[in-house]
Amino acid sequence: MTLNNDLDKIIEDEFEKAFEILEEIIEYIKRKYGIDYKIPELEISRGRHSFAAGYSKSENKIIFFKETIKMAINNYLKYLSYKEKNKRSIDKLLKRLDYKKIIGSRQNSIKYLEYTEFFEGKINLFKKYIEVVNKLLKSLGYKEIKGIEYLNRSHNSILLFPFYVNKRNIREAIAEVIILLAIFHEIWHSIDDSILDKLKEDPTIKDRDYLIAILNNLNNRELRASVFEVVMYYLDKGVRGYMAAYVNVLTCRKYIEKIDIMKRNIYMNIRVPFDLGRCYGNIIIAKYKSSLKENIYKIIDDIIYLDEKRAIEAIKYYGDNPDKLLQD
Repeated sequence: MTLNNDLDKIIEDEFEKAFEILEEIIEYIKRKYGIDYKIPELEISRGRHSFAAGYSKSENKIIFFKETIKMAINNYLKYLSYKEKNKRSIDKLLKRLDYKKIIGSRQNSIKYLEYTEFFEGKINLFKKYIEVVNKLLKSLGYKEIKGIEYLNRSHNSILLFPFYVNKRNIREAIAEVIILLAIFHEIWHSIDDSILDKLKEDPTIKDRDYLIAILNNLNNRELRASVFEVVMYYLDKGVRGYMAAYVNVLTCRKYIEKIDIMKRNIYMNIRVPFDLGRCYGNIIIAKYKSSLKENIYKIIDDIIYLDEKRAIEAIKYYGDNPDKLLQD
């Protein structure tokens, strides 16, 4: 399948809609935290990057990379591998993996082989995991939710991410998910930069030193932006995937047990803050459920003071006490 709509138009439309959704939230942040926030410009690049989009503070631009988005769409189609046609695509991809192209030294080769073996195992695990979760959702009364598929939004584990497909082009549906998540992620980076600028110029702000320390840590920034992307995605799309979020929290608890190992691996370590942020975001979704909108300002304040240490503590707590999420 090909994209029925031009990718540029999807990016432009989602960018515009995102700021319409965020208008009141941004005004709240500007008013409460006294920041001088200016909406970033949009730039669309034909090039390729490590991520679908990036924020440039010097230019105040959010830049999207079309080739990266196209690659991500194809990868996500492969992750929907519980369907037979996608299973064949994954098997074909794995057979084509050429380790020799990556070898620069024996040490790098071993690391790459370990990472690739992990990736292959994760695909196979995902196939089984998605079947279990589908059964769980149906057993909990989610049979009426038609047209929902799940993407895996973790590089080091499995985090289910629901999205509506209905009868639309699957590539368009996935493109919108990728683009919207990237927009919210990069917007939070622009908000964090504005907060940091305000903290540097105003020594009277409460908890100033604590907040500066958080924001000067790149991992904390990626974690916070990842929380925001999850929260705003659910708020925008209104996806009834709360039980999937609940299941994700249990997965995240196991993730924490392996975090030290992952941080020692060059390929996994870079993704850890993103995964932790999405884990924390899933806690918020599972906790607030349909009351997400009415609690959004409380959630925003929570994200602004969030760092990795507190995120891990929350993941451990709710992972060990999942009933608390069902009661709240």
